Amino acid sequence: MNSMMNKFHLSLATALLIPLSFEAQTLVTTEPQGRTCLLEVFTAINCGNCPAAHTVANGLAADHPDDLVLVEVHGGSLSVPQGAQPDFRTDDGAALWSSWGVTFQPQGLVNRSQLSSANSWPSSVPVVLSASSPVNVGLASAYDAGSQQLSIMVEAYYTGTSLTSTDQLYVLLTEDHVVGYQQDYVNGAHAAYDHRHALRDYVTSVEGEDITMPAAGEFVQHSYTYTVPSTWSLEELHVVAFVQADQGPVYQVKRVAAMDGSTAINESSAGGGLGSAYPVPAAEQVFVPMAADHIGGVLTVTDVQGRTVLSFSVPAGSTLLTIPVADLADGVYAYGLAGADRRLMVVRH
Repeated sequence: MNSMMNKFHLSLATALLIPLSFEAQTLVTTEPQGRTCLLEVFTAINCGNCPAAHTVANGLAADHPDDLVLVEVHGGSLSVPQGAQPDFRTDDGAALWSSWGVTFQPQGLVNRSQLSSANSWPSSVPVVLSASSPVNVGLASAYDAGSQQLSIMVEAYYTGTSLTSTDQLYVLLTEDHVVGYQQDYVNGAHAAYDHRHALRDYVTSVEGEDITMPAAGEFVQHSYTYTVPSTWSLEELHVVAFVQADQGPVYQVKRVAAMDGSTAINESSAGGGLGSAYPVPAAEQVFVPMAADHIGGVLTVTDVQGRTVLSFSVPAGSTLLTIPVADLADGVYAYGLAGADRRLMVVRH
């Protein structure tokens, strides 16, 4: 069974990385949005009825590519591999099976309402998508090959008041298109089945992180680093983040590619479309989300005395910018494009 990997995070409250204005975030919009849908499928490689449920789930994902996120959680006795069969079991997956009382598969959770069979998912998903959300979620991720670490930034902006006094933020990793054995009672066992959206690990704890007293206008920002096992395919790895009301529904879920994925939006009022830099704190390099339609320009980094310490051209259309900071002394710096507002970052080796 996969063990928990190296995880680390700091929140905005640590003040190690502070945007000059909360109105300048670019991972999440401040305009009210509808809910998106999380479908967690409890499955196993030796479950012969599971491929039919996978077909239903993948069909829904194809119908709602921007609004539905799938996570396949392998567990139970039928997930124990035999011989060369793949092992998708995780400690966090086992915890989810236990906490939700899953005793057989396939079953699913649509926005964590209640366990249900696959034939109910097509009617449940549109109901979720028709509801409003009091919070918008955004995230970005980048990978550093030298350290084998993901740097992940999650933002949440409340446009309304939650149903509960405490919400939870969850961040996890899934791997797509993993080829391996799968039992199938209809079509016969598959030696090279295309496993989709397999849960690999939670970056937060499986219980999530509390967002206390959420109210309209509140902005939440968390930064994480995660060491990726060399056996995983980076090209197929994704980061999933969602906010859930305490013991209630999932409000919004987002998914991006682990390698340079971002939900960056066009916020031209600050930094010329630049988002908040991460990780927190910076040591080797900083990743900055950018609006997809920005027109390039020159980015400068200045110290507290206003002296330029870095300057380079930014390609037009970039969605994620890398700023090298390994040669900078510890301290507070400002970064931005010429003629736009500037943001702060902290370098600490």
